[in-house]
Amino acid sequence: MTAPFTFRQALHRHLQALERGDVHGRLFATPLEIHEAADAGWALLHLLYCEDAPGKRPLREQSHLTLVFERQGSRWVMVLDQNTPMR
Repeated sequence: MTAPFTFRQALHRHLQALERGDVHGRLFATPLEIHEAADAGWALLHLLYCEDAPGKRPLREQSHLTLVFERQGSRWVMVLDQNTPMR
């Protein structure tokens, strides 16, 4: 598989990986802002994590996730991942 050549493609792949759920939980990511320059890009996302495990109360947690990527050659590499819970 070839490396993504745009920041938006790299971000899309990262979000697909984030949103894979398991048996009881699921993470939903909604982009709020996306910015791209020649050699860097960043995105602000709203995350909603939902978990419905048998015998437990349903869990719903929200946060903001900031991701910063840097172009290194032909690849986009994540250099910052900051998750801030919303209370």
